[in-house]
Amino acid sequence: MSAPTFVTDNLSSNRFSRLGAGRLQITLFYDGRDEAEFAFEYQESNGTRGWITISGIPPFDHIITKEYDLHDCTLTGNFMVEGVSPNGVVDGLAFGLFWRDQKQSYHMLRSNSPLANRTASFVGAWPLGMNHKIFATRTPQVKDWCARNAAFATICGAKLLPDGKYHLPIDGMIAAAKK
Repeated sequence: MSAPTFVTDNLSSNRFSRLGAGRLQITLFYDGRDEAEFAFEYQESNGTRGWITISGIPPFDHIITKEYDLHDCTLTGNFMVEGVSPNGVVDGLAFGLFWRDQKQSYHMLRSNSPLANRTASFVGAWPLGMNHKIFATRTPQVKDWCARNAAFATICGAKLLPDGKYHLPIDGMIAAAKK
């Protein structure tokens, strides 16, 4: 039993469904001043819980990507956003997660919340619209085109969130709860 471990900023390709089992890819987009922070909670097979924090998320022109080996851990659906400092029309941190669990099933989760918005603060919608070319300039650390396409698909539609603690249902956990 061990906590998830960081693997790379340069995401692995999922071409021909070859993303390894237990791999989590995170894409982070921040619009605001200074730098933001993101954290996700995991649970080990023995029930122990912990947090992985990603700090130093820069605003707008650089999109952060991280890949982790989950080992025997699962995501709890608990997330934290900190350090959001407004600077304009829309502000906040958006996250997208793409992973393959130990049973070889794929999952994708985007930031969302019940908070009412007066603007379209979703990645990919004006004023945060971008195409593949713009996305590529903001993710130079991702060398493989297929990995970059997966990251693009993962973050588009994610809602910018202010500082706070959030819970998003994880589809595997919902299925397990219904049994």
